[in-house]
Amino acid sequence: MKSASRLWLYCIVEWLLFLPVWIVLQKYLQSGAALLPWIYTLPLVSMTGVLLRQKCNRKWKQLLAALILGTLAGFIAGAFALKEIPLYAGAALCAYLGITAAGRDNRLRIYVAGIAVYFAATIAFARIPLLQPSVAGLTWSGSLCLVLALLDSNASHLRYSSFSGAGSRLPAGLRRHNRLFVLLFIAVAAVLAAGAGKALGTLIWHAAQAFFGWLGRLFSGSGGTAPPQEAPPPVMPEMPPAETQEPGLLLMLLNYAFYALGAAVLAVVLYCGLRWLYRNTGGLWRRFIDYLLSLLRRESIQNDTAYQDEEKSIFTWEKTVQGVRDYWKNRLASPSRRDRWEGMNGGRERTRWLYRHWLNAKRAEGYLQRNYLTPQETMADIAEWNAGRKRQRKNEADTAASAELLHFYNQARYGEAELPESEVLRLKEKLKL
Repeated sequence: MKSASRLWLYCIVEWLLFLPVWIVLQKYLQSGAALLPWIYTLPLVSMTGVLLRQKCNRKWKQLLAALILGTLAGFIAGAFALKEIPLYAGAALCAYLGITAAGRDNRLRIYVAGIAVYFAATIAFARIPLLQPSVAGLTWSGSLCLVLALLDSNASHLRYSSFSGAGSRLPAGLRRHNRLFVLLFIAVAAVLAAGAGKALGTLIWHAAQAFFGWLGRLFSGSGGTAPPQEAPPPVMPEMPPAETQEPGLLLMLLNYAFYALGAAVLAVVLYCGLRWLYRNTGGLWRRFIDYLLSLLRRESIQNDTAYQDEEKSIFTWEKTVQGVRDYWKNRLASPSRRDRWEGMNGGRERTRWLYRHWLNAKRAEGYLQRNYLTPQETMADIAEWNAGRKRQRKNEADTAASAELLHFYNQARYGEAELPESEVLRLKEKLKL
């Protein structure tokens, strides 16, 4: 029951994370008076799925149970029209999430997706008349989801930093101390967002004005009353301001897209400018960056006389830029272009290429590879598999070539000398790869 209660809490959190989606479906699709509003049936359906997680241990059982629970939730919500089919789909999805809640370890992706949904909803809900009454509740639920996401990511970081397992409990003192600081940070942020920052800034500004005014009166020697100020001349009456109209949703989205595009273009221009400076300033920019990095890495002088080991930085800009270029070159190239004979450098890489493609050829002929076998055991297993086939002469030739390939492959893995490329090419022709 304790584990079920924890999973029920996770189900409620997941329901809150995607609450804007459920509100939209509720407002636009559910029609007429219902026994229970559809949006409130979703947590109940998800909790019922948690109770069925032990019996529904197969994928087809989970899908069938989710479909049944989603249909039942639709009937309770009074969804009998054709346009209300998405209500059944949403309820079935919540039921499936409840059934599979125990198997989800990394919940950070769900939190990120939910916060992205809230970000889009805060823009859209305020501009749609039917959804405007839900903005206040959406603000509170979004703030709660943001706090929960912060606590969850903080707990994950603590497990990673303390080398704790995913399901193990953190030390009570560490967890309490860390959560105290996180909650204090959240409380300070909430107070500042509520207007305390503005009030504090106004108070400091008025105090500074009063202090400097007192100093001015003190040094001017005029302790009496200030002379009355003359009334300012009358100004011309201004024209009445034009009526302002709030921009539409599409215009606001285009504004955000324009800002994002401008930031991307600015980043590209900045990168190209720094790259040009790095290549064309005769080492001046490079020396400046090295000096700046050494300045940032400089340690303060210690009073103790303990032994300090000598440290040397192995960071170079050339290797970093070349590594980034090679990474994106390999990521953008197709798998067939990355794994080509012409792209292999040296006898070691070509021998490994032969071994990979030789295994692929055997799998294509019907051999079932066992990943737990070593290369030598794999060769013996393939020889035994070849012995059961009819083409005996061809099997003997394959066995000899396989033995030579195993010898070359072990040299490539464990040997220090580079393999001659002519021998590797001869073995490639012998294996017909």
